Amino acid sequence: MTIRLFHEGDKSQAICPHCRKRVGTTFARRTVPFSDGRGTVKDLLVAVCDECDSVVATPAQSTPAIQDARKRAVKPIEAQLPAIYLDVLDLAAYEIDRHSTTAFRKALMALYLHRYASGESPAEELREACLSARRAYKEQRGAARRRLSLKVTPRTSQDLRELAQDTGMSQSDVIRAVIFRIQADVLDAPRPALMRELKTLSLIAA
Repeated sequence: MTIRLFHEGDKSQAICPHCRKRVGTTFARRTVPFSDGRGTVKDLLVAVCDECDSVVATPAQSTPAIQDARKRAVKPIEAQLPAIYLDVLDLAAYEIDRHSTTAFRKALMALYLHRYASGESPAEELREACLSARRAYKEQRGAARRRLSLKVTPRTSQDLRELAQDTGMSQSDVIRAVIFRIQADVLDAPRPALMRELKTLSLIAA
């Protein structure tokens, strides 16, 4: 089966939900909002109703652009943590790639969150890691704290929410646990295969 490739100005037909009938359409590039109203896709090729000028259809060739735009839509992850946690995260990123910046935090955190959320690594580890982290880094009154603020994809934000729900932990505690696991894997007992994978990730995320 051959998939037709449409160009601007091509003609077709579709059911227009506004006109409530089959209408002629013309393919054009438009800025189209997501159905949930959270973001838009610019210069998307769509079929436009010739009668009311509304978008009535999206060809298959525009699907990757929609998916890419959704991935780029960002959500904030924020947590106030003892400063040592961010020091650990930054040092781990530095050990993986001496040329990395704090921007690599996001990719590193996203990878670990997804591994636990997907079941690739057991989520039960995070509860133990959180307890170990709190023992290792006692949060004394007056100790310096820093804000971890990451702009992540909706998928990573969902991974964090699901892990918090599945483990019965707060999102801040999940973040503590993940950073402690990163410390164990990268700083305390680095494994060559994992380090190679993380070095590749740093190149992609650069």
